[in-house]
Amino acid sequence: MPGSTLEERIAGLEGSYMELTKRIGDLRQETHRSPDLIRAELNGLRVEMNSNAAQFRAEIRDLRAELRSSSRWTMSLVLINWLGVLAAIFLVAGKP
Repeated sequence: MPGSTLEERIAGLEGSYMELTKRIGDLRQETHRSPDLIRAELNGLRVEMNSNAAQFRAEIRDLRAELRSSSRWTMSLVLINWLGVLAAIFLVAGKP
Protein backbone atom coordinates (compact mmCIF):
# COMPACT_ATOMS: atom_id res chain seq x y z
CA MET A 1 0.00 0.00 0.00
CA PRO A 2 2.51 2.57 -1.06
CA GLY A 3 1.27 6.09 -0.97
CA SER A 4 -1.38 5.56 1.73
CA THR A 5 -1.11 7.32 4.94
CA LEU A 6 -1.09 5.75 8.33
CA GLU A 7 -4.58 7.07 9.03
CA GLU A 8 -5.97 5.44 5.87
CA ARG A 9 -4.39 2.15 6.78
CA ILE A 10 -5.77 2.31 10.33
CA ALA A 11 -9.22 3.19 8.93
CA GLY A 12 -9.01 0.15 6.63
CA LEU A 13 -8.07 -2.07 9.58
CA GLU A 14 -10.93 -0.66 11.65
CA GLY A 15 -13.36 -1.42 8.80
CA SER A 16 -12.03 -4.96 8.56
CA TYR A 17 -12.32 -5.35 12.33
CA MET A 18 -15.93 -4.13 12.28
CA GLU A 19 -16.78 -6.59 9.50
CA LEU A 20 -15.20 -9.46 11.44
CA THR A 21 -17.06 -8.42 14.61
CA LYS A 22 -20.35 -8.40 12.67
CA ARG A 23 -19.68 -11.84 11.18
CA ILE A 24 -18.73 -13.26 14.60
CA GLY A 25 -21.96 -11.81 16.05
CA ASP A 26 -23.99 -13.42 13.27
CA LEU A 27 -22.22 -16.73 13.85
CA ARG A 28 -22.88 -16.49 17.59
CA GLN A 29 -26.60 -15.87 16.97
CA GLU A 30 -26.75 -18.81 14.59
CA THR A 31 -25.09 -21.16 17.08
CA HIS A 32 -27.50 -20.09 19.82
CA ARG A 33 -30.48 -20.56 17.51
CA SER A 34 -29.40 -23.98 16.15
CA PRO A 35 -30.20 -26.05 19.27
CA ASP A 36 -33.73 -24.61 19.30
CA LEU A 37 -34.20 -25.54 15.63
CA ILE A 38 -32.86 -29.03 16.25
CA ARG A 39 -35.10 -29.42 19.29
CA ALA A 40 -38.15 -28.32 17.28
CA GLU A 41 -37.30 -30.75 14.48
CA LEU A 42 -36.85 -33.61 16.97
CA ASN A 43 -40.20 -32.82 18.55
CA GLY A 44 -41.82 -32.90 15.12
CA LEU A 45 -40.22 -36.26 14.38
CA ARG A 46 -41.36 -37.57 17.79
CA VAL A 47 -44.96 -36.57 17.06
CA GLU A 48 -44.79 -38.20 13.63
CA MET A 49 -43.30 -41.37 15.11
CA ASN A 50 -46.04 -41.56 17.75
CA SER A 51 -48.67 -41.12 15.05
CA ASN A 52 -47.10 -43.90 12.97
CA ALA A 53 -46.91 -46.14 16.04
CA ALA A 54 -50.62 -45.57 16.73
CA GLN A 55 -51.48 -46.48 13.14
CA PHE A 56 -49.28 -49.56 13.39
CA ARG A 57 -51.05 -50.67 16.58
CA ALA A 58 -54.44 -50.17 14.95
CA GLU A 59 -53.39 -52.29 11.96
CA ILE A 60 -52.11 -55.05 14.26
CA ARG A 61 -55.38 -54.95 16.19
CA ASP A 62 -57.32 -55.32 12.91
CA LEU A 63 -55.10 -58.21 11.80
CA ARG A 64 -55.61 -59.98 15.12
CA ALA A 65 -59.38 -59.64 14.81
CA GLU A 66 -59.25 -60.95 11.24
CA LEU A 67 -57.03 -63.86 12.27
CA ARG A 68 -59.35 -64.71 15.15
CA SER A 69 -62.36 -64.70 12.83
CA SER A 70 -60.56 -66.83 10.23
CA SER A 71 -59.42 -69.36 12.81
CA ARG A 72 -62.97 -69.66 14.17
CA TRP A 73 -64.30 -70.36 10.69
CA THR A 74 -61.57 -72.92 10.08
CA MET A 75 -62.14 -74.67 13.41
CA SER A 76 -65.90 -74.69 12.79
CA LEU A 77 -65.44 -76.34 9.39
CA VAL A 78 -63.02 -78.90 10.82
CA LEU A 79 -65.42 -79.70 13.67
CA ILE A 80 -68.38 -80.06 11.31
CA ASN A 81 -66.34 -82.29 9.01
CA TRP A 82 -65.15 -84.41 11.94
CA LEU A 83 -68.68 -84.76 13.32
CA GLY A 84 -69.90 -85.74 9.83
CA VAL A 85 -67.26 -88.47 9.60
CA LEU A 86 -68.15 -89.75 13.10
CA ALA A 87 -71.84 -89.77 12.23
CA ALA A 88 -71.11 -91.74 9.05
CA ILE A 89 -69.01 -94.25 11.01
CA PHE A 90 -71.73 -94.72 13.61
CA LEU A 91 -74.40 -95.10 10.95
CA VAL A 92 -72.37 -97.72 9.09
CA ALA A 93 -71.39 -99.54 12.31
CA GLY A 94 -74.95 -99.42 13.66
CA LYS A 95 -76.49 -101.05 10.54
CA PRO A 96 -77.31 -104.71 11.02
